[in-house]
Amino acid sequence: MLHEPGSSYQLPERELEQGQTVVSERGDDESLFAFFRRRMGQKAWVLPLIIFVVSAAVYSLFAWERVKDTSTDPHFIYFANTLNTMVAAELGDEEAVKKREGKYAFELDRRPPHRNDWASWWDLRTKDGEHFRGIWLDDQGQGRFKTLDNRVVYLERNQIDYRERKQRFFVSFPPMPSFLMMPLAAIWGYEVNDVVWTIFFAALNAVLMYLLLKRLSIGGRTGRGRDDNLWLTLLFAFGSAHLWCSVMGQVWFTALIMGVTFTLLYMLCAIDARHPLLAGIFLALGFATRAPLVFTAIFFFAFVFFPGGKLRKGDWGDAIKKLALFCAPCLIVGLSLLWMNHIRFESFTEFGHRYLAAGSLERIQRFGLFNVHFLSKNLSALITLIPRFQPDAPFVVISKHGMSLFLTTPAFFYLFLPEERKSDIDKFWWRLLWVTVAVVAIPHLMYQNTGYAQFGYRFALDYMPYLIVLLAVGRRPLSKLFKALVLVGIAVNAFGAVTFNRFSKFYSERFFV
Repeated sequence: MLHEPGSSYQLPERELEQGQTVVSERGDDESLFAFFRRRMGQKAWVLPLIIFVVSAAVYSLFAWERVKDTSTDPHFIYFANTLNTMVAAELGDEEAVKKREGKYAFELDRRPPHRNDWASWWDLRTKDGEHFRGIWLDDQGQGRFKTLDNRVVYLERNQIDYRERKQRFFVSFPPMPSFLMMPLAAIWGYEVNDVVWTIFFAALNAVLMYLLLKRLSIGGRTGRGRDDNLWLTLLFAFGSAHLWCSVMGQVWFTALIMGVTFTLLYMLCAIDARHPLLAGIFLALGFATRAPLVFTAIFFFAFVFFPGGKLRKGDWGDAIKKLALFCAPCLIVGLSLLWMNHIRFESFTEFGHRYLAAGSLERIQRFGLFNVHFLSKNLSALITLIPRFQPDAPFVVISKHGMSLFLTTPAFFYLFLPEERKSDIDKFWWRLLWVTVAVVAIPHLMYQNTGYAQFGYRFALDYMPYLIVLLAVGRRPLSKLFKALVLVGIAVNAFGAVTFNRFSKFYSERFFV
């Protein structure tokens, strides 16, 4: 589906590097690793290396003082240390066993440094010896108490044995970043630098985006030359929310950046269902980092069920093999996450956000985590929310609920100006990419949180790679206007990277400022 001999969208010869062809990226009998070895011999690694170094340098400059220390919200680091202690305790380490004494599985070893976005519930005993685990629905310490198994009881203060009362803390965010941090936590403990960690993955994302665009070009899918691919990579790396999220290091932004990493790796492997096992592994790593990414499985399934852009009519044996290879790691990781949820919160589907702020968030109690009630506010944050401009300092004030995606990345207006679809495969790709964006974006629009606090609409990073590929396959030439909009996006997001969480005068707590 990538390769179309005779396509009018072939790359000009001058754009091709030595040893490349338009209609064959690599032989069907050549393994992925053999392909990369051959490409290394052609020095195809030079430009990606330059992209990585430049991106890392730019992100580090914007991070500035943050690169010296751990971020203010080191949730992943706390959980990585907890996992290390749990493993050490299982291996019989006496210090670890003592540290885990009296704690539940996956409960944090150390009390969090603040109250922001840590999941917790109360472990109570009454003077009569009854045992309850759950959250207060009324005042903390008296009134209705909802247990982990969803029973509601009424408790008076004089019923509770305060000597046996304890608040249990957990990390509600999907655990993959913490699992990957475990070796670093074993060396540096709670001093792991999650800012540098995030910058590394952000710079890697810039490289992976370029390689994805290059693969689509060489395969004849986009007809983009190297300059176009570099402009689109520039847009992604510095002209979108990817820039200001890359320089924070805090748990929410680290998860988003790492989610993009696994998404790009997944896309590279999922195209044409060519590497089903690797695609399954990277998707599993993705949704174990950012839960909404599980819905992007549709991207792989489409290539299996619609080869060549048409409904499969034969060779179901090959299709079943690919589906099995793809689904196996997803099932293993998915079931592991469900098991972990049940251990912590007595529910397979509860990953912990209901227990943020000890379950005291009124909007979650009333409407749940996902509800159409939140749609209008989230749509505004995504599409229409703009800052307030004023004649006196600070001249611009931005809502902490963010800004419109089309204000922070104005080049995305070109998503609605594609060239005419001239083939069934072109139409298939266009529809598939938009459907993939939709199945990820819709849950965000129903979610109880707009992304607060943020500079731009950060949840768009979950489907940002698909938006960039939509621009690439749109085939519309990247005009001077498009490039000007890219530069405007870079300027806007650079302002966010410099000011967000540094200069509070530019930001307002109000939704409409």
